[in-house]
Amino acid sequence: MRSIDLEGPNEAVVTLMFSPFFSGQDIEKFAAAAARNRADAARANTAQQARMGPVTATPITRQVAGKENKGVSQRFVVSMLGQNLPHEARFFKAALDGTTAIIMTQVADEDAKGAEPGFAMALDTLRYHAAKR
Repeated sequence: MRSIDLEGPNEAVVTLMFSPFFSGQDIEKFAAAAARNRADAARANTAQQARMGPVTATPITRQVAGKENKGVSQRFVVSMLGQNLPHEARFFKAALDGTTAIIMTQVADEDAKGAEPGFAMALDTLRYHAAKR
């Protein structure tokens, strides 16, 4: 498995995970597990006292690796230091040159408009070439 994180301004992030074992992974179940992991990590980090609000998941589509792709959008609120910050995380799965990629983007709503061009460029132009042995 390979994993790459692309970090943008205002803590926007694109996470690319590559593994042939993802081929049978249901993207809705993957996204739901990610939401549980996000909430568990917030509870475990008592120093920051962050809390994750309930998650609302809806189906979405966008260009991934040059093709229209179905995915999942999760909306939730991060509460920390007296502030409530709405966020969106999006999850997609794509078959690429003998492997499968799961792609996640995440950004606070207030920064989404500025992050979207970078997300679009990273996802739409995504290519993967397996190493030849």
